[in-house]
Amino acid sequence: MNEKSVSGWRNWVRARPVSAFFFLTFLISWIVWGLGRVLIPETGRGIRFAVHNLGLCGPTLAALLLSGLLYGRKGACDLLKRIGRWRVGIGWYLFAVLATLALGLAARGLYSLTFGAPPALDLQIMWVQILILPSGLPEEYGWRGFALPHLLRRRSALTASLIIAVFWVLWHIPISPILNDVRFLGLFLLEVIPLSVVFSWLYINSRGSILLVVLFHFVTNGVVQILNIPGAPSLWAIYVGLYWLLAAGIIVRNGAARLSRQGGADIEGNIGALQDRGA
Repeated sequence: MNEKSVSGWRNWVRARPVSAFFFLTFLISWIVWGLGRVLIPETGRGIRFAVHNLGLCGPTLAALLLSGLLYGRKGACDLLKRIGRWRVGIGWYLFAVLATLALGLAARGLYSLTFGAPPALDLQIMWVQILILPSGLPEEYGWRGFALPHLLRRRSALTASLIIAVFWVLWHIPISPILNDVRFLGLFLLEVIPLSVVFSWLYINSRGSILLVVLFHFVTNGVVQILNIPGAPSLWAIYVGLYWLLAAGIIVRNGAARLSRQGGADIEGNIGALQDRGA
């Protein structure tokens, strides 16, 4: 690629960083997952698991590559350092750990009152969740660390959350066979929309803590699997409905524009500072 082509690519990325992020994320993840299916379809579980996890890193790899291209080494390093923003208040950690558990248990309780005994718990998944790389870590540098701040420069926090939700769901299709059924694809989208709002709310109000959203992502995935929420469509629908109520409460209380009652919650400010310095 000649210098003119590189310059043109960089200019396009500067003008449309979010579009570039989504394109690169899908390109990396879907190529890895596609090649895994074609080249090593009959390999052992361990290799398939490794390929799966490598593909999950697409959002983070895209975010780091684009941060480096747009803002230089300092930009990429700043993004990486956000995992160290841990001083966010104990209340945020309690929410990240307990919110989905409370809603999941409430959903199972409501299901029991209406439909009878809920699906059995899936306790085996607990050890997988504990032993593997925390779910969310390969993703959150991208969805929240890169895409959200760039979207917030021109759109409200609610709109930014909805945009991320749509692409987040589409990105999952190759690794979620259940999403080939349009009914479950729709239900998954209805679940991810309020989840995306909650993720944005956590990230904005923690002033860009990757650690907090990774923790929330990890706990949410684990709780949903352990409580076997997808085990019955009606249980899943009740759980989704409860998350919509939670997201609606957050929007009403904090406002759709910023999802924050703090005027200083400006996580996109660092991006502007880097651009102003021509990093």
